[in-house]
Amino acid sequence: MSLVFVPLTPLLLRDWASGASMPASLPAYTDTPALRSAFDITDEEDAERVALLAASVAGLAAYGLRLVAVAEAAPVPRPNADPDFGEVNVAVGSYGTVSALFVDEAGVADAAAAAASGLPLAEAWEDPAVIGLLSDADLLWHGPGEWEALISG
Repeated sequence: MSLVFVPLTPLLLRDWASGASMPASLPAYTDTPALRSAFDITDEEDAERVALLAASVAGLAAYGLRLVAVAEAAPVPRPNADPDFGEVNVAVGSYGTVSALFVDEAGVADAAAAAASGLPLAEAWEDPAVIGLLSDADLLWHGPGEWEALISG
C-alpha cells in the first residue's frame, strides 16, 4: 500500500464518502521512481508533495478545481499514463482509507482552471497561470470528516 493522491469532483467525493465504490480506473498520483527521476527528488516527503501537486493540476485540467483526497491504496500501472508525474490507477477502498483532503480557497484557482481546462497534465503543468497558482496558493488541508463542508460551498 502507498499514499495516493486522487483528484476528485465534489460529486465523486460525496458518493465515495457516502459509501459508493470508486471507479477501478480512477487516475491517481503517487511517489514513483519515474516521478523522483523527472523532478530530481530523493526525499519521500518531497516526492509526495509533487504527487499531490500533480494530482491537483490534473484535477484542475479535468474538473476545473483542485480537490484531492489522500488515501492508502495499491497503485497499478496506468495505460498511456505520464510516468513523470507518478500517474497510476488505483482501486481505492472505502472512504475510511482517506487520511486528508486538500482544496483551494474559493476563487483562488479560477484563472488557472480556465487556462488548464482540457489540457493534458504536462501542458497544464507548464501553463503560466498554473505555475503562478502553484507558487502563490497553497492547498488547504482538511480532515476526511470535513467532506460535506467542502462540497456545499
